[in-house]
Amino acid sequence: MATQVAGELYYDLDGQMLEIKRQLRQKNGYPFNPQELQLHLQAAVEGRFKPIERVHVIISETEIMVNLDAPPALPFDGAQIEFQTGGGWVKVEKREDELYVNGRKIIFYLSERQQGNNMVRGHELREELSGKPVLHPNIMDALIEYPNFIPEGWKVDESGNIRFIFFWAVIFRDAGGRLYVRYFCFHVGQWRRRSCHWLDDNWGDRGPAALLASI
Repeated sequence: MATQVAGELYYDLDGQMLEIKRQLRQKNGYPFNPQELQLHLQAAVEGRFKPIERVHVIISETEIMVNLDAPPALPFDGAQIEFQTGGGWVKVEKREDELYVNGRKIIFYLSERQQGNNMVRGHELREELSGKPVLHPNIMDALIEYPNFIPEGWKVDESGNIRFIFFWAVIFRDAGGRLYVRYFCFHVGQWRRRSCHWLDDNWGDRGPAALLASI
């Protein structure tokens, strides 16, 4: 049965096809695998669609459901998942200028070793966070899609410095075995994602871990 496509859906689809053409025309070349693109486009032409695991569903103006079992977005091409924890659907709820996950408030955790002028290596911080209720980057990606959910107070810390908020529930690995964790921050008027930090590097007091508060 054929379906008439019109309105916003038509313009969205048209825009996505134009974006593919723009990427193909780039001077530096297409940034992904063109053979895979061809296969996927042919499958779409023939109506062979694979089921998509939804990452998030809006419930209301203050509630969103996030699927922690959906494949997390990769911070860079070729990244692989080294470690992950957490699963199932969770409810993220905004109450005034705070966020809650399944009724537990999201808080920012700083190790004593990263406060003030102190710095801590990422691998050491990872060990300290082991067993703590760290947040999944799928929650971060859902918030990026709907930034009205993000509390105003998350943008900067008490000193007015930009916060780099880390989501430690998934650790990524590159081809050389180096480990990374994703974060987001508010910069130049918008929340930015797909950033990651190398665990061989240091963490200071501007890089808190997003955790769930104790029950």
